Amino acid sequence: MPPVQPVPVQPQIVYIPQPGPPGLPPPVAAQRGSSAPVLVVDNGAATVVEEPSQAVAARGGAGDGASAASGAPLGGGRTRAGMFANRSTTVPQGTLIPAVLETAFDSTRPGFARAIVSRDVYGFDGARVLIPRGSRLIGEYSSQVESGQNRALVNWTRLIRPDGVTIAIGSPAADTLGRGGIKAGVNSHFFERFAGGILQSALDIGVNLASARLGNGTVVVALPGTLQNSIAPVVQQRQPTPTLTVPQGRSISVFVARDLDFTSAEARK
Repeated sequence: MPPVQPVPVQPQIVYIPQPGPPGLPPPVAAQRGSSAPVLVVDNGAATVVEEPSQAVAARGGAGDGASAASGAPLGGGRTRAGMFANRSTTVPQGTLIPAVLETAFDSTRPGFARAIVSRDVYGFDGARVLIPRGSRLIGEYSSQVESGQNRALVNWTRLIRPDGVTIAIGSPAADTLGRGGIKAGVNSHFFERFAGGILQSALDIGVNLASARLGNGTVVVALPGTLQNSIAPVVQQRQPTPTLTVPQGRSISVFVARDLDFTSAEARK
């Protein structure tokens, strides 16, 4: 009896659908009913799940978006909070000290200014008066004024209380609403600034008229161009800067630029 030839087994083709979103279990392939070989055809693309840190790095970091342009720090350094020490004996930064000018202000020359505190100023917790009314402020100002400036800049350097306590404050002057500088009157020296130009124009016109009336038979010694070149350096040297003036008795305020600690002075009482 001849041997029986085995029947060749045909391979089965099974299609696997595209995988779903990350996190879902992959689909289960169809169960094979026999031991026949299986050819698997995967039509889906591989899905890569990024870690949060890798995703941020791939996009250029947290500071490369719109928040970086606006200045808002994302993922930047950390700031630690601390306790405010000596709250009852400290005038915190940002406090406005109301005062009245005792001396007038004129920016023609640099000098010193003096003011007197008009209202009591309390500590951080409001329990104690640290800067009583009548305290004196000493400051200084500069004569450097820019064109268009209309506010006087005074730097208050020292505060003296009626009981003799003194402290270096190093704070700028402001108006009663806290705006930088003191509203001042401005003298722009209009006629002094343009007097040279007016004189130069008048001389040029006079030379031109004289040349036209005398005719060709008269020699004109001073020409308009020569006269203009000789006067121009003098005109440039006579350009005064604006002068700011503030009258005596103007209500102002002092913007405290740093914490003022009166602990040692209050402990002596």
